[in-house]
Amino acid sequence: MVQRWPLSLRFRFLALLGSVLLCAMLALGALSHWLIFPALQAEERAAAHRELDRTARGLVLSQQQLHAQVRDWAHWDDTYRFLQGDYPGFTEVNFSSQMFEDMRYQLMALFTLDGELYLLSGIDPQTGQFSTCTSATGECAWMAPWTQTMQLAIEEGHANEVHIAIEGWPALLAGSPILQTDESGPAVGWLFKLRALNDSWRALMADYTGLPIALSVTDATHPPEAQLTFSDDTAYAEQYFPTLGNDSQLALGIELNRHGYLSSLTTFNYVLIWTAVLMSLVIGLVLLVLERLVLSPLRQLTHFTQQLAPAEAATLTLVERGDEIGTLSRAFHHQLACQHRLNAELLTLSTHDPLTGLPNRRLFDQRLEAAISDAQQHPVAVMMLDIDHFKLYNDHYGHVQGDRCLEQVGQVFERCAAGRGYLIARTGGEEFSALLLTTEPSQALQLGQDIIAAIDQLALPHATSPVCHHVTISVGVGSLQDSQTAQPSAVMSTADQALYLAKAQGRHRAVRFASPLASDASSTHNTPP
Repeated sequence: MVQRWPLSLRFRFLALLGSVLLCAMLALGALSHWLIFPALQAEERAAAHRELDRTARGLVLSQQQLHAQVRDWAHWDDTYRFLQGDYPGFTEVNFSSQMFEDMRYQLMALFTLDGELYLLSGIDPQTGQFSTCTSATGECAWMAPWTQTMQLAIEEGHANEVHIAIEGWPALLAGSPILQTDESGPAVGWLFKLRALNDSWRALMADYTGLPIALSVTDATHPPEAQLTFSDDTAYAEQYFPTLGNDSQLALGIELNRHGYLSSLTTFNYVLIWTAVLMSLVIGLVLLVLERLVLSPLRQLTHFTQQLAPAEAATLTLVERGDEIGTLSRAFHHQLACQHRLNAELLTLSTHDPLTGLPNRRLFDQRLEAAISDAQQHPVAVMMLDIDHFKLYNDHYGHVQGDRCLEQVGQVFERCAAGRGYLIARTGGEEFSALLLTTEPSQALQLGQDIIAAIDQLALPHATSPVCHHVTISVGVGSLQDSQTAQPSAVMSTADQALYLAKAQGRHRAVRFASPLASDASSTHNTPP
């Protein structure tokens, strides 16, 4: 009974303290959960929606303004006569580079009633050169994708509308049938105007709304409702608009500060802080009473649980104790050792391919993203390596031998990477990727040729290969410098396109990325099998 009395006293102290603390925390939790936090969050969301709606109205007003300007030009006798061939000087009188810049037009196009191109005029967004053409070729070649989009609108019956269109960059596109000024008579064709949603447009919108405007293009399908995301001191509101001619959507976003919300939270936090201070004083009194009996050994045990090296002298003292603290310490010591071992095994399983032992796509993507973030002025090269006609190998030799082939090829890759400090990972069935830090593309190309030679020396028979009598590989080499953006997918796209060219040239070779290969800064893997 005497031995259990301290335990009973500790229990009574802790039960009383726990009850007080629990009641206080429950009251504060209920108040914050049911009243304060929902009210603050609702107000913050409502404010974000109001600002986003105002910004979206600005985009709608830009669409309406452009459509009105298109109708003014389309319902005009001069334009009507020009489409009928009765006003040959129409373009010289009405079209000029200054007019396009003043009206912020990027492109104007006239079509016959059946959708045949009649005239193009616009300013090249890359060179700033003003051109007028009767076909989308030569100096007007940049207009070709837009003319196709306009013809699609005519075919689908959407020509007399205003749209958001994306052909490499987003723009407002408005069209109207060409009629006489009094809108009498049959239509003789179609007039389209294009206004780029570029930095100049965003600057005007920022002046209108007082907020920074962000535009982006996404291929994912999003609901038309506004999407809100919150960070520490900013809120980001985004609304999506459908586009003409494809499944992409234009994301219109604004960034708002959260000063009002955070100020309110700060006021409420003062209440929590004072409550915590009061509870701390009570806990301090209890700690003084229980210091020698319970808390001192518990602090040692807490320190022990936080140790990364369990063999230190303080932890050994706890393990050697004969009381309940010692029992708990030994149990934790055992569990900690098991946890370290399991964590090491899980880390290996989650970051390495179990068949080849090479890093997997997850580890490769992490290293690539980190390398791009830290690249600065240092070159970063990437490679994509693919076993030629591996499906034929599997079909002929069987999947067991195919796995053996992957293991042997992976061993060669590992030796080549380890000898130079590079990272080669298995990122697909027979597909591998390499990350080469501080490496120029020419050096990466030489490494690719060395790896091809090493695989050739392996001399694994491949009786059904159209390329060679033994297993071969193809290598595509790209780099961060070749990429249009610093996104990991865009960087890997350069190597992917180079690999595509290597396969198109007959495989069993290494090919470096060249700019004419580029078609999309974030293209997915599209190499032949």
